[in-house]
Amino acid sequence: MTHTPAQLAGLKIVDLTTMIAGPTLGRLFAELGADVIHIEAPHGDDGRNSTTPFLGREGVIYSVANRGKRDIVIDAKQPRGRDLIYTLARDADLFVENMTPGAADRIGLGYEQLSARNPRLVYVSISGWGQQGPLAQSPGYDVLLQGFAAIMRRPTPQLSPSFSGAMVGDPTAPLLGAFAAMVALRDRERTGRGAHITTSLLQGALHVQATRWLVADDDPDPGYVRGAPGGQVVVRGADGEHTVICAWTDAQFQRLCRLAGLDHAAEDPAYASRANRQDHAVALNEVFSTWAATLTRDDLLALLRKHEIPCSPVYTGVRDLMHDPHVQANAFVVPIDHPTKGRLWQIGAGYEIDGERGDLRCAPLFGEHTDAILREHGLSDEQIAALRADAIVQ
Repeated sequence: MTHTPAQLAGLKIVDLTTMIAGPTLGRLFAELGADVIHIEAPHGDDGRNSTTPFLGREGVIYSVANRGKRDIVIDAKQPRGRDLIYTLARDADLFVENMTPGAADRIGLGYEQLSARNPRLVYVSISGWGQQGPLAQSPGYDVLLQGFAAIMRRPTPQLSPSFSGAMVGDPTAPLLGAFAAMVALRDRERTGRGAHITTSLLQGALHVQATRWLVADDDPDPGYVRGAPGGQVVVRGADGEHTVICAWTDAQFQRLCRLAGLDHAAEDPAYASRANRQDHAVALNEVFSTWAATLTRDDLLALLRKHEIPCSPVYTGVRDLMHDPHVQANAFVVPIDHPTKGRLWQIGAGYEIDGERGDLRCAPLFGEHTDAILREHGLSDEQIAALRADAIVQ
């Protein structure tokens, strides 16, 4: 697949973020050609602490969330460090921070303070729980949001809830923030002024749940909460590998029953409708488990696909995906060459523009571009050396 031209080339973004949600928003812009300057504190982006044996201090969170950016190390809590960020932001199009609400204002880097110096600036704040309310100052971790947004799985009332196998707020909030930022950048063409965009991990988690919840004002019930699709089962094959079967429509369910030689299930009133199948999901899983156990996963998948019954393998990680023919055909997992770690395989960009994707570059090393960025903003080598000697930059 060829690489698309950098549609966002010329857009300048100052990225004062850490961990996942904030850096991911900047990454989305970097992958389409924007110049994203990632500011790290002297102790480093906390995402660097998500270490893996082969990455060392540059953890997997940092490596994925910051690819395509340039890196500068500034102590933003010192007045001279704050002044450097003013310099970087004076002609920026976008500024992104993900501190606790009010923290950026306290160090002189809030929306009002930067907007006064650059009225065209679009400023994005990503928090854990939102800007107001009793939880606004609480730490916002994805696992907490899964509980709060009713995303944790609870198969039966007797079993303890379990976490989703994926993060929900951390990867979704930056999508919402990036969308709103693009709207604000578009509106700036009309008004000449920037805007303050706010979103949160909680809003990201609730966005994931939106199509499952519907509450009528005069309905005494808790509201419509959509469960697993009727006809969904997870079965284990003869080789120990699992398959998801989702016979969603009545016709698909009937075909599945005939294919499995389970005519009695096809005729059972308990499974006659999608709603009924959803209510009897546990029993339905047992019905098909014995049949599926006689086939390997690959044989089962081939048989189901031949009869147009929706299904999927249950993969356990990126290495499974890397070897899947469909993933390979679409280049969904891509290699990125790292200057010190070699070739790293990662999930690629989640979209195409005219069938093409942006060029992916690895995350920058700690302070890799400090000198170059400061020179671009008018500082001499002597001034940079003095800042480094005083531990303002690294």
